[in-house]
Amino acid sequence: MPVSRRNRYCPGIHPLPAGPKGSRRNGAAVFLDRDGTITQERDYIRHPDDLHLYKRSAEALRLLRKNGFSLVVVTNQSGVARKYLTLGTLHRIHDKMVSLLARHGVRLDAIYYCPHHPEERCPARKPRPGMPHRAASTLKLDLTHSYVVGDMKTDMDLAREIGAKGVLVRTGHSWKGKDSFPVERRSRDLYSAARWIVRDFQKSQGDRT
Repeated sequence: MPVSRRNRYCPGIHPLPAGPKGSRRNGAAVFLDRDGTITQERDYIRHPDDLHLYKRSAEALRLLRKNGFSLVVVTNQSGVARKYLTLGTLHRIHDKMVSLLARHGVRLDAIYYCPHHPEERCPARKPRPGMPHRAASTLKLDLTHSYVVGDMKTDMDLAREIGAKGVLVRTGHSWKGKDSFPVERRSRDLYSAARWIVRDFQKSQGDRT
């Protein structure tokens, strides 16, 4: 199926409240899958009431932000194309995630989503690099020193596509079969991934000096 004209306007961007100016950043980002990584995996989240954070997600994101990383959610949401939910409902779901994280002192830098069906071949749908490329342009990010965290091979393929390091978490989709493809790191959950990312980034910066 050819790329549809409307795909040219993807990825979608969820509006976020403005954050404080002058926050320290290291130029790198952690690109985060949503379902199965930050929030509990379900067979298509169709309503805000269905969205719940994993126990240590907020703590993990606080640690990453404390160490200067930009936090960017990149999520495939073909449930919109499949008519399981509307774009308006998707935004309300993201509003709830933003609110839950804010209660724990966490602010995201961006939320990008692709609402298209896989057969539409949208250039923003993971593992294609449209979402990270848009984020890099907007937020002035260095992709080669960034990380992708997710629970699926698609996320790890995205990491390779943009020259970042991929961290596969055991939450979300079944762990079965996740040893069958190479990744930079396998972690129990987002918090364990965040701790490794901080150590790995600090080591890489030391190696560069």
